[in-house]
Amino acid sequence: MKIYKLLSLVSVMAVAIGAKADEPRPFDQVIALDGEVHQAVEAGDYHQALQFEEELMAELASLPDSLVAQNDELWANQYYDLACYQSRCGQINPALLSLYNAVSKGWNQYDHLMVDHDLDNLRSLPRFKAIAQKVRERDFGYIMRDCQPYTTEEPVDIPERVFANSSDPNLKELRRMLNLDSVAGDGDEISRIKNIAMFVHELVHHDGMNGIPCSRNSLAMVEACAGGKNTLNCRGMAILLNECLLSMDIPSMYVTCLPKIMLSDCHVINAVWSSQLGRWIWIDPSFNAWITDENGELLGIREVRQRICQGLPVVLNPEASHYGDEITKEWYLDYYMTKNLYAIEVNVYNVFGTEDYNVRTGEPPVFFLLLSPGYIPSYAYKDKVTTNDQYFWAAPK
Repeated sequence: MKIYKLLSLVSVMAVAIGAKADEPRPFDQVIALDGEVHQAVEAGDYHQALQFEEELMAELASLPDSLVAQNDELWANQYYDLACYQSRCGQINPALLSLYNAVSKGWNQYDHLMVDHDLDNLRSLPRFKAIAQKVRERDFGYIMRDCQPYTTEEPVDIPERVFANSSDPNLKELRRMLNLDSVAGDGDEISRIKNIAMFVHELVHHDGMNGIPCSRNSLAMVEACAGGKNTLNCRGMAILLNECLLSMDIPSMYVTCLPKIMLSDCHVINAVWSSQLGRWIWIDPSFNAWITDENGELLGIREVRQRICQGLPVVLNPEASHYGDEITKEWYLDYYMTKNLYAIEVNVYNVFGTEDYNVRTGEPPVFFLLLSPGYIPSYAYKDKVTTNDQYFWAAPK
């Protein structure tokens, strides 16, 4: 059975088409059929669920290639759901074929595959075991647990990281314009950070299908997105939060979290320095998310990654959401961010409009990359690299 919504993908894609609110959108029928599938599953009527799922996939296939042909994740999820309903209905060979198609499109959640009762009819078959082994080899959790541990080697030729503060005239204007002192409130450091993050999450909405529709600085972003005129992708959201926090004298970095193999996307969040805790903490303005351990202690990217590799618990805050769509721990941490924590990249210069500056001057950005030993990605800047996570996550100076 599906473990995260088609709707969250489809709604983002439908908005990106640009149709007016009162006009039919390309995915409207897909969304309606997904609702019918959900209702049938809730009622335990898998023959009806299978019928609606087949109609849904036929509807997807009828859409223009520009909308769906390259969306392997979308197709992988639908083939997996189709396999579940076929298995429940006793259609063994079609279910195996659908499961094979799901894996061919990139479906790779091994732990879920092995406990999903929808597939119990297939589990003892040699063909299922062969498919499961392919999934095992590509499962994000397995890939993370299988990576080499970080080292203590001292990096060479790494520039000192720079963090702007409230003395910057542009950041001072941002702080005034958004009334960030009032937004932050009078609580402790952690509550102030959370308040600003939640404010940014609502101030400008995240849309992963869109880019950054303006210059890459907070003042331009706020103006371009005022009144819901535009949205920002995760990188824009993280840059905006970064500059808001810097304007309040809270050191922050926007962090690109990268997969081992670039299947579909990466994700950009923030690492925010907490002097109260003495470490960088995880803040994601796109999904209004932060992470704790089982005792409610806030964690950073370093600690979350360690816990995923060691199989220790990580807890998603209950406020995490995407503008009405539920964000579950199973999707966000066990799947999406486990995929995106293999390599970590930060900008050396966390200042106002740092990427805008690079665009203006033509100078390349200076990124600092944390990698597992023996791994060199093909998709990221590699001029400033370390395998020493303690050095990478050192306190700001």
